Amino acid sequence: MYSRCRRMRSAYLLFRTCSIRSIATWNSLLAGFAFMDQVEEASALFREMTDSGVCPNDVTVLTMLSLSTRFEHFCHGRELHCYILKHGLGDTNLLQNSLVDMYSKSKQMAAARRVFNRMQCQDRNAYTSLILGYGMQREGHISLKLFDEMIANTIEVDHVTMVAVLSACSHSGLVTQGQRLFTKMVAVFGIAPRVEHFSCMVDLYCREGLVRMAEEIIDKMPCQPTAAMLATVIEACRIHCKTDIGDRAAKRLLEMRTNNPGHYKLIANLYISAKRWPELAKLRSLMSTMKLDMIPTHSLLESENDICPIERDDFLNHGMHHCLSDDMTDTDSSSSEEMKCNEAFGG
Repeated sequence: MYSRCRRMRSAYLLFRTCSIRSIATWNSLLAGFAFMDQVEEASALFREMTDSGVCPNDVTVLTMLSLSTRFEHFCHGRELHCYILKHGLGDTNLLQNSLVDMYSKSKQMAAARRVFNRMQCQDRNAYTSLILGYGMQREGHISLKLFDEMIANTIEVDHVTMVAVLSACSHSGLVTQGQRLFTKMVAVFGIAPRVEHFSCMVDLYCREGLVRMAEEIIDKMPCQPTAAMLATVIEACRIHCKTDIGDRAAKRLLEMRTNNPGHYKLIANLYISAKRWPELAKLRSLMSTMKLDMIPTHSLLESENDICPIERDDFLNHGMHHCLSDDMTDTDSSSSEEMKCNEAFGG
């Protein structure tokens, strides 16, 4: 009762007073810790349980496996799998699905596939985990084959499966396939697009530099775009020099007044690349009003391949590298641009 009410201290104290602790008692307290995301407490209790000679059952292992996956403690997940094999557990679909999910999220697709192949009933959850896992590895073609296999086996598709397969298309640059699936989602599967599906399509288009198509799908959405979607468009526009579209996305993002400094840095980078000094100055003023730090001691600049920490002066130099690439032979012009940039940053 206390565990279900999230009163874990009371539950723990009561547990300590019990002279006889059944497996259900251990599982209840473990489930409470897991529900409250108290990983260390759950792990310590699990160790105490096994040290006391109490054999975990399917429910125990499922609780710990789900917790390990959620917090990316994949080494613990593998240890639990060994325990499952050693003690003859794991015949239930819930446990097998959890193992497939854990291995997929830890990018161990061979292990995920082995568990999947041994399942007596390969259900929608197992397929979805594999589709998402291969997609994260940029093996979208395998994800699409699994999706087709799922349909051939008359397994019903839901909105989570569609997010997984659209995400796989996005990470693998499969634009045409992603477009077809997005259309089939409504026409064939009768699933109304949610914001997650639109987000996948925006990401798909932006990764391939198709920012106008990303803008079009945002405009057609029946709901408001998220800040993350607009930020994706802005960064893609900076990379692909589509300032007009990026500017429109930036205005919409600014209207949201988010408290995420990273969003404003993306907009600043867009304005620097396009030499939009007045807009940059306004952005700095807005951030000052909102008490957000425009340029911290260390900033993050994202390139197409990596993210690197840089100092404040390097941030300006990076901006000037974009600003002055066309004017390197004109000293006066370069000095003028640098002054504008410094003025915009209040330097």
